[in-house]
Amino acid sequence: MRPLGALVFVILAAAAAWLAIANRQMVEFSLDALRPGSPASSIALPLFAVLLIGTLAGLVIGAAYMLARQRALHRELRAERERAERLQRLLGDETLGKTAPVSRQLSRTSG
Repeated sequence: MRPLGALVFVILAAAAAWLAIANRQMVEFSLDALRPGSPASSIALPLFAVLLIGTLAGLVIGAAYMLARQRALHRELRAERERAERLQRLLGDETLGKTAPVSRQLSRTSG
């Protein structure tokens, strides 16, 4: 699997380099929708930088969402494991008082 991952990485890096070379012209990136040309809220960047920054922002936001979701699932899993252990202890306490342990039952039937 590692060689395939390296190959994918090389292909993506080559595509990013090709994108950077093809989109070197400067564009105005503005954060103010009402006054897009305002020097206080805009900056001139190469187009590939805007695209790569947007891609990185998407990756970071997606990773943060997945991390939060994974933590919630781990919390639920831990609660369910604790519940299962608690139920097994309760079941074990009830069955020990009423019947013989399983190992004794098996030795009686086999011999």
